[in-house]
Amino acid sequence: MTSSSRNGADDRERQNDLAHLSSAVGHYLINAFSASVSNAELIRSPAPHLGDPKEHAILATSIIETALNASQVARKLIDWARGAVALELRKPGGEPRMVDLNQVIAEAVEAERPKGDEQIEWRVNPGEIATISGDPDQLRTMIMRFAENAREALPAGGGTIEFTTQTDARDWVVLTIRDSGCGMSPEVQRRATEPFFSTKDERAGVGLTIAQVIWRRHRGALSIESRSGEGTTVRLSIWPPPAASALRPQGESERGAAAGPAA
Repeated sequence: MTSSSRNGADDRERQNDLAHLSSAVGHYLINAFSASVSNAELIRSPAPHLGDPKEHAILATSIIETALNASQVARKLIDWARGAVALELRKPGGEPRMVDLNQVIAEAVEAERPKGDEQIEWRVNPGEIATISGDPDQLRTMIMRFAENAREALPAGGGTIEFTTQTDARDWVVLTIRDSGCGMSPEVQRRATEPFFSTKDERAGVGLTIAQVIWRRHRGALSIESRSGEGTTVRLSIWPPPAASALRPQGESERGAAAGPAA
């Protein structure tokens, strides 16, 4: 078995382990919540035997202990999963991995373009931005998640999805993703990155959650602006490391320059 094949098999094994462990933890948490709710219902019930403050104290203690145990299990799952979803932010030699965000965007758009309606107009506007420290594979996954969400928000007749990079007044690298889709109500916007929240029954509701987690682990900031019927704008900003302070001339990345604007 080659090294790449072995690494691929190890990754799949870790993902399978994570899936099984997540399922087990999910069942554990459901049982813990059920026990807490049951005890809380007893506390507020008018049953005569619960008039004794000692009975209330016992039930309250049970709720607290159950909640603390459940939170510890959830925290341990997060710690255990960290290795499976770790970002490769450094090269084998210890140097930071510098990423051309324009190139990553171009690659992500080319991967997403065939999945959408031919009438969708994909626009990529690469600006003069510094390279950033990050994991290119994870960043590509993140952008594809945002692109997928934007694509699904467009009407049947198509629409526009636009990616623009620039440097703001603070020298932060900024990626703006705009779509001309259906937009979001204030309630949907508030819950947009909530795990398993979706306005479509057939969707799992994890795309924006995963994208947000990836960006936050890169220490980036994220904001979403949207109104019903007026599309959505996602703004991603990040402070480039000092080693990347020099601006990359637009078009230096051959693949990034070739990507946009594109119809």
